Amino acid sequence: MADVSGCYPSAVQWPLVGHSGAGLLADKKLIVLHITAGATAESAVETFKASVAPHRVSAHFVIEQDGAVYQLLPVSDVAWHAAECNRRSVGIEHVGIPGRLMCTEEQYAASALLVRWLCDALKIPCDRKHILTHNEASPADGHVLCCTGALNPDRVVAQAITRCCAKGQAGKCMQTVGWKK
Repeated sequence: MADVSGCYPSAVQWPLVGHSGAGLLADKKLIVLHITAGATAESAVETFKASVAPHRVSAHFVIEQDGAVYQLLPVSDVAWHAAECNRRSVGIEHVGIPGRLMCTEEQYAASALLVRWLCDALKIPCDRKHILTHNEASPADGHVLCCTGALNPDRVVAQAITRCCAKGQAGKCMQTVGWKK
């Protein structure tokens, strides 16, 4: 297994102190996609910082509308993002607001690259059984519509599988995997 306990090479490091637990890379078997329900990565990080025990929240990564990836926690840490699977998953937040602020082409490309890197490094199959939305991974949390209305998880996975993630390839990739703009 590659050393992913540190940093995703394409991420800007934005450490979130005191909002994770000790974990093991070997336990990571899932990737959970989320929507921030806020308009910026900064607002998501501020929400995380403001959360207090026993209801602290966090994620490993946040992807901004322009495609910038921020890493908040080491992948090996346990982030508190989906109660039923925190220990065995990596959490990725996407800046978006269901029905109002949709994920951008840049976010899809950045998310697909990150998902592909995580799948390769952690030996997680790159499929929809292992890459889930919050409501799929942890239904008891009550996030019934996460990621509905802002992020298409099937598209993220399809782009990760076909590696159509480079800037400017989104249209070509969408044709390849059958997505429409």
